[in-house]
Amino acid sequence: MKRILSCLLLAVMASPAFAHARLTSSDPKADAKVKSPSLIRLMFSEGLEPAFSGATLSDGAGKNIPVSAAVGTTTIALMPLALKPGAYTVSWHSVGHDTHRVTGSFHFTVVP
Repeated sequence: MKRILSCLLLAVMASPAFAHARLTSSDPKADAKVKSPSLIRLMFSEGLEPAFSGATLSDGAGKNIPVSAAVGTTTIALMPLALKPGAYTVSWHSVGHDTHRVTGSFHFTVVP
């Protein structure tokens, strides 16, 4: 009985570590070389709080690129206009239902 209670206690204590809305995949993938994408999708491990989650796109010089953005249940979508060949960075921030903020970024390259 003590063993079962100990296991349950450990499982409950460990749960918050897995509760953060972390990036699980993206399209384009990190470090990909792609034609100009019309949609950039970021997929997260859990539901997002839309008011506190988002992403930005910047070029190789660090200049922000204006894009339309939408935050869904577990995704963030960026809809850029035609991107010129070069390096780009997607910087994102997510807040899950646990209210913990997670940030990150990845790079991709647009080829002619």
